[in-house]
Amino acid sequence: MFQEIMNRALRRYEGSDPAIRMRAKLFFLIYLLILVILPVAITYSAWSHLRNPTLGYRLNLLILIPEIMALLPLVLVLILLLRGRFSLSAHLLLVFLFLMIWVIMLLDRSGELSRLDTIVFVLGILTLTPLAIVRHKKIILLYGGINLAAFLLFMLHIRPQLQMPFHRYMEYVFDNAVAIVFITLTAFAVFLINQRALEQMKNELAERRRQEDETKRLQAQLVHALKMESVGRLAGGVAHDFNNLLTMVMGNTSLALAKQDAGSPAAARLKDVMRAAESAASLIRQLLAFSRREAIEPRPLDLNRLIIKITSLLERLLGSDVKPVLKLGAGIGPIMADPSQVEQIVVNLAINARDAMPGGGILTIETRNQRIDSPPALASPVLKPGDYVALSVTDTGIGIPENDLPRIFDPFFTTKPVGQGTGLGLASVYGAVQQNGGAIAVSSAPGKGTVMTVYFPATKLAPRAGEPASRSEDLPGGNEAVLLVEDDAMVLEFIQLVLSGLGYRVQGAADGAGALKLAAAPGARYDLLLTDVILPDMTGTALAAKTLPRLPGARLLYMSAHAENVIVHDGIVDGGVHFIAKPFTAPELARKIRSVLDAPMG
Repeated sequence: MFQEIMNRALRRYEGSDPAIRMRAKLFFLIYLLILVILPVAITYSAWSHLRNPTLGYRLNLLILIPEIMALLPLVLVLILLLRGRFSLSAHLLLVFLFLMIWVIMLLDRSGELSRLDTIVFVLGILTLTPLAIVRHKKIILLYGGINLAAFLLFMLHIRPQLQMPFHRYMEYVFDNAVAIVFITLTAFAVFLINQRALEQMKNELAERRRQEDETKRLQAQLVHALKMESVGRLAGGVAHDFNNLLTMVMGNTSLALAKQDAGSPAAARLKDVMRAAESAASLIRQLLAFSRREAIEPRPLDLNRLIIKITSLLERLLGSDVKPVLKLGAGIGPIMADPSQVEQIVVNLAINARDAMPGGGILTIETRNQRIDSPPALASPVLKPGDYVALSVTDTGIGIPENDLPRIFDPFFTTKPVGQGTGLGLASVYGAVQQNGGAIAVSSAPGKGTVMTVYFPATKLAPRAGEPASRSEDLPGGNEAVLLVEDDAMVLEFIQLVLSGLGYRVQGAADGAGALKLAAAPGARYDLLLTDVILPDMTGTALAAKTLPRLPGARLLYMSAHAENVIVHDGIVDGGVHFIAKPFTAPELARKIRSVLDAPMG
């Protein structure tokens, strides 16, 4: 029964300070011991009264009633212990024991020596005081001083009753006073030693808990990375075939649009088709972004300037109910990132914040320089020490439930109603952030809004202005010879149709072997090798290595709908390699080919 009661009491202290848990366990054992000793002591006291001739061989109720009443506070102490109030229960027990012992000693008339022997209980109380102390160690000295004062007063009170010489009296007083002082100082020293040991144990437990939490966090990030990788591989395979189809749809639609009057019904329908195809292409780009398989071109970038540039776009996206507030830090250094992906990150975070504020609110975009020496606990993936630029997007919305926080970056996970979200917005943000060497941290609580902080790696390189894209509606053409290599028959036919219509002389091949035959033909001369990256029999890079030496002065342009193209190294396209991603329209292809042909030879 005692074991069950003790286990029930100690469950209240789970998660408490280690020192309190240890003292509570020991104090509870001592309490149970006192609970056994007191009834025995009371029984012995009653038995001694019945054998004492000075009391007339009868019970002395003046003594027995206080002794029995001393059991009542023990019930209160037990209740406090069971409720987890260790410190209060411990002090209460000591105070009641102190009062009980000295009251009994003052009231007892059974004999002087028996009363003096009760001082042993006083010394026992002093040994318990370290258990009651949690923070204020001087209370041990206070308990000792009070007991010493009570002892001296008691000795003065009973001096006339003692039948002993004065020197024996003083010797007894001195011996017991020294014992009380000695035990008090010993208890104080033991408390200090134990306190240091408990503090060290507490620190070791805290460090072990921190390491366990860090291990769990890293394991969770590993599981998330593996999950993203597996889904990303699936997305990459889908994207390859889907982008080839979109190339056909968008390319032929653009050709058909060029032959229609702007106001004709057919042109309107074709524009709808083009918009739908562009939405599909955007969806594929999001899939590739979260899976980190989108080809990117990081370069030194002024983050503040980019945010200011897209402010008008953000205002249109947020609507009139959401007020954007910019807090762009002064002296923000350039970051190394892909501009289009940074825009995508900011826009997606803003849209996500807008959706979290259905009744309107304030969206705060803040930038600051930040030096990271140890990885932030909430940032994922784990950041290396270094200099970063932090971008924080804060909303005053409904917040994110704690159970949903670990899943918000999972692809296709959304808390929005059906039809109002694809679940790819934050997933693509996570992939883009990771692909650009950064990390993202989320802090949120229901009803208290959300703070999403993105850490971009800083660079000492100066930002360079981007080249404005050509907006001419006239497709640039030429009369150069183009060697086209594409394994998809429909895409091959579409590109041949577009380039032939622009005046180029095009020879097509469905694989690397066919292209090598064309390049090796007598009198063959080509100005441009336009090849897919992934071919049935070899890679585009292998084909270029074998073909270009036979074609002096020929330029090279890669194209790919594949997720993992071999011209991308660690997600970065080399500056000397020309590349166009599928799907593309006829104008995009025309402008890209013209820019490659007109570029100076490297």
